Parts: sequence; C-alpha cells; structure tokens
Amino acid sequence: MKVIECKPIQHTGTCSITFIRIDPENLQDTLSTIIKALMDLSWLSRFDQDYMKDSFSLRANETIADIQKKIADSSDDKVTKEAGEYVVSELARESLISKMNYLDIPLAELLGMKVSGNPGFDFHSQNNCTHTVIFGEAKYNSRQSAYDSAIKQVYQFITDKKDIKQIVDLHPFCTQEALTRANSGFKGFAIAFSAKSTSSDTLIANILEHTNFGEVSRHEEIVIVAVNI
Repeated sequence: MKVIECKPIQHTGTCSITFIRIDPENLQDTLSTIIKALMDLSWLSRFDQDYMKDSFSLRANETIADIQKKIADSSDDKVTKEAGEYVVSELARESLISKMNYLDIPLAELLGMKVSGNPGFDFHSQNNCTHTVIFGEAKYNSRQSAYDSAIKQVYQFITDKKDIKQIVDLHPFCTQEALTRANSGFKGFAIAFSAKSTSSDTLIANILEHTNFGEVSRHEEIVIVAVNI
C-alpha cells in the first residue's frame, strides 16, 4: 500500500484528529500481502502459557481460512463487500502502525470466537505516547465513499458500549494504563472506509459536519482513514 496523505485536521474542539489516505495501488498484490500478514501468527509468542497460544491459534486459523476464501472470490479490479471490509480494516490498521508508530494488535476477528462476523469494532491499536486505546471500524461500499456508514457504526457501538465490552480481549496486548483510561472514558476511535474518487478536502468537510461525528469527537482522539478502493 502507499500512504499518500497523513496530516492533522484543524478544528474547534479538543479532540486530536488525523486524516490518512491510502492507495492500495495493485489490488491483487495488496490482497496477497494482506493474506500473508494475517497468516503471520508471530504475535502468539507474547504468551508464555501454551494454553493461551493454542486457544488463540485455533481461533485465528479458522478465521484466516474464512478470509482467504472471501478474498479468493474477488476479481482483479474489485472486491466483494466482506473482502472489502477486511482490506479496509487491515490497511487502516497497518497505517496506524507504520505512519503513527501505534501498537500492533491483530485484527479483532482473529481474536474472537466467531469465525466470521465480528460483533464489535474491527481493529484496534494504541497511541503509545498518550496510552489511548484506538477502537477502529471499517466500512466498504462498491458504489460510493463509505464514511457515512462508518461514522454511524462507530457512534452506535459507543452507544451500545461495544468498546468497553472488548476491553477484555485487549488485555494481552494493551498497557494496563491504556485499558484503565479506556474504561474511564479516555479513548480514541479510527473511522476507516472505502473512499472512491472523492477528494480529501470534500471527505474531511463532510465528515466534520456529520451529526454523529460531533458526538464521536468528544473523545480523546480520532483517526480518519480513507482507502482508495
């Protein structure tokens, strides 16, 4: 992937907002790279106990097989809806790691019991400077930029306390300070979406004016990730 923009967004509130735009360039190469990244289970080495390694490994491998099948159904120039959301999730997650030096946490679906259909946020990271957990949601739409559905989903998940419910899954990965802060309301969110050809300035203006974004931006930090697929 190629990160073509990564910049802070000026606004009137106190929330830190960053805009990132990603160009996957060659889609098939990107899909292959994503599969390779998902199959890298080196993160299991952080667990000392074999039962933890085995449990997470079984969960992850079942999900990886399911994702591989969905990506295999995609063509040279487009992806299916489900595969598209994996692409947006993984590229957004990688951009937080590579461009912002945030914590590398596996996709949420690799950590959960369900093989497919994550019931909460799609990916997570952590701002290592402020000890802020980042809860990320990804949306894909083959016809138009998907920021509207991504913002609405983040807002609904906050309302339903899905972020708090997922803290237990993040215990092996995030710092205790970050998890304590998240539980106390000091947390951040990543809004990731397919962006099509809409200009960055238009995307940013529309997002800042979105009714639900005003509520989401009451929190510590927002990372907006637009992916050109």
